[in-house]
Formats: sequence, C-alpha cells, structure tokens
Amino acid sequence: MISPADGFTLPIYFDLGAVFVFALSGVVVAIRKGYDLVGMFFLALATGAGGGLIRDGLFLQQGPPLFATNPEYLAVIAAAALVGLLFGDHPFFNRRGVAIIDAAGIGGFAVVGIELSLAAGLSVPTALLVGVINGVGGSVIRDVLAGDPPLILRPGQFYALAVLGGCFSYMALTQWLGLAVVLAGWLTILITFAIRMLSIELNWSTRPVSREGWVRFLRRKKE
Repeated sequence: MISPADGFTLPIYFDLGAVFVFALSGVVVAIRKGYDLVGMFFLALATGAGGGLIRDGLFLQQGPPLFATNPEYLAVIAAAALVGLLFGDHPFFNRRGVAIIDAAGIGGFAVVGIELSLAAGLSVPTALLVGVINGVGGSVIRDVLAGDPPLILRPGQFYALAVLGGCFSYMALTQWLGLAVVLAGWLTILITFAIRMLSIELNWSTRPVSREGWVRFLRRKKE
C-alpha cells in the first residue's frame, strides 16, 4: 500500500501498473530507435519512474520518492524491459501501439497523483495539476530523451486534455458521488483511456495558438 500520510492508503498496484505500461512504451521506443540494452533499460526507467519522480520530488517533498524506497518499482520496470525484448518487434508496437500503451497508463498515474497530493494537504486545484503532471511526465521525459517532440507541447490528438478529463472525473466520483477510492480509480482509468482512444480514432485535436485567430474571435464577441 502507498501511505504518504496518516489515515490514508491507496493500493500500490495503481502506481505499479502505470509504471509498467509506461516503462514498456519506453522499451518499444528504444527498440524502434535502435538503442542498446543499457539505453533501452535507461529509457524504460526514465519513462516509468519519471512522472512519479516529478510528483514526489517537486510537489510532495515528503522524503525519498516512492520509486527509491520500494524495490517493486524496479521489478516491474525490469519486467517491462523483458516483455519489450520478447515482443517489441511485433507489428502492434508501432507509434499507434505506443499511444495505446500510454492511454492505458495515464489514468492510473492521474489517480495516484491526485490522491497523494490530497493526502499531503495540497489544495484541490494543485492536486488536479499534480495528477495531470504525474500522468504526462513520463512520456515527456521519454520523448525528450528519444529526441521526439513531446506530445504535450504540440497540437494534436487529446493527450493532456484526456488526463485532465480523467482528473476531473475522479474528483467528481470521489467528492460529489462519494465512491470508494478504488472503484473511482478504476472508473477514472477507463474514462481517461476512452477519451484518449476516442481522440485517436475520431482525430479530436487541439489547434496551434494563433494571435490572428484570437483577434477574430474577440472581434466577433464585440459585434
């Protein structure tokens, strides 16, 4: 169990599951780019643990990060590396496959980030922010290390917005509907995955920021 504060526990499999799928995405990217074994494991480690390290080191600051105090994290990253070595050349593991793997993990990270933040006494808006950062942090680190533009920084199919939607869903399920943390967590993972996959299938996309577009929008409002 994850227990960063008295009176609060969260099943660790939420975090470990998200770490596994994100580490697997790092392995797949490393194989696709021709990394050696050391580079592959390092990218898997950075991808799987990156969001949690940002969460624990930058926002929570309650001692060593969970990744550094629990050997199960290294175990699941090693397992992801093994799975990637065995099946990483399968046709599924292309760019679309990596996106699907990401979609399976971002909801779990969002839930963990929110709950740990609330347990640490952070405000609800800050907890939502931490949930989003926890959800996208690993993929940002993976893309930067692999030399790819991070998804969160460029226009495209919903990614950070899918995580944000999941975070708001989790708060609504727990704070307004009073659902148990575990049930709300699983529903949030499904909701986040659905939003992300629908954005891929239906090409729901953000647009580049355009000063001219905002000027036209404001002029229409005045009229």
